[in-house]
Amino acid sequence: MNSLSLVVPAHNSGKFIKPFLREYYRIFARKFNPFELIVVCNGCTDNTVEICNSLKKEFPLKIEEIPKKGKGRALVRGFNLSKNEIVGFLDADNPFDLEQIKKMICLLANFDMVIASKYTKGSARLQDSQLRRFVSLGGGIFSRIFFGLNLTDTQAGAKFFKRQVWEKIDDNFLCKGFDFDIEFLYKVKKLKFSIKEFHIPFEFRGFSTVSLKYLPSMLKRLIQLRFLK
Repeated sequence: MNSLSLVVPAHNSGKFIKPFLREYYRIFARKFNPFELIVVCNGCTDNTVEICNSLKKEFPLKIEEIPKKGKGRALVRGFNLSKNEIVGFLDADNPFDLEQIKKMICLLANFDMVIASKYTKGSARLQDSQLRRFVSLGGGIFSRIFFGLNLTDTQAGAKFFKRQVWEKIDDNFLCKGFDFDIEFLYKVKKLKFSIKEFHIPFEFRGFSTVSLKYLPSMLKRLIQLRFLK
């Protein structure tokens, strides 16, 4: 497998997205052939779309605009547009070393899906923001108890998988926001695909769009997913 489709969900990311997209293309286009970079602009009201369009003069870039419907909807749209053997996503403010991401992707030679973990078992998680620590810890506990996902970090914004994984999954997701990751991993697990977690130290950027106002609806959807679907 030597072709990669990278999806980047973006919501009002104009202040920081340009250097990250340049770095994504510079690093991955050297390693993977063909390589496609897909940015899904999710209800952007700033200059994110204009900045992405300006980068088309430098390298190939696919840009898709959707109304604001959550990170999950943006990722589903991007995955459905992808064409290559390996599919995955990185956040618009990627906190990870891309050389380590490349090493993680190489693990797909032996696994069906690989996901980054910002944390190791028992780590203090002090580098992250207080809210993101809460969401990460809560998501980890909830997903372990209710979905049987024995993973350290379900919420890290770096996940890659073989095309056959996406082709066999029902892409009608109940979880449209930051809870999408848990539903995705749950569906992968139910189909008995193998998942490998790969620890990568991270750098907190401070650009997170996670907010406490989203938590009640996320919890409601996850309970519906587990007990009503």
